[in-house]
Amino acid sequence: MSAPSHAQLDDLGLSSNCVEVLRHLWDYLDDEMTPGGAQRLKAHIATCTTCRDYEGYQSCFLEALARLRAEFNAPATLRERIAEKLKGQGCGCWEKVRKEKP
Repeated sequence: MSAPSHAQLDDLGLSSNCVEVLRHLWDYLDDEMTPGGAQRLKAHIATCTTCRDYEGYQSCFLEALARLRAEFNAPATLRERIAEKLKGQGCGCWEKVRKEKP
């Protein structure tokens, strides 16, 4: 599943700032945004309860995933398959998954 289209997000009645957070949060959490883009998301998250809750949930998910990765010695072939799936879904962290070893 890729990021929702702008039309799908518009149907939810979200502000354009919330839409930007939804579309780019993982890049933000992975430090893969320009400083200006990251600052815009950070400023919006600080003032929007909905986006702050979403950011908290996604951060928790990524931290849990990192803990699990450290606990299990996943073979390189599995990491490669996961990286390809993430890349296909538009996730910017796929290259990290491919390279990192638990």
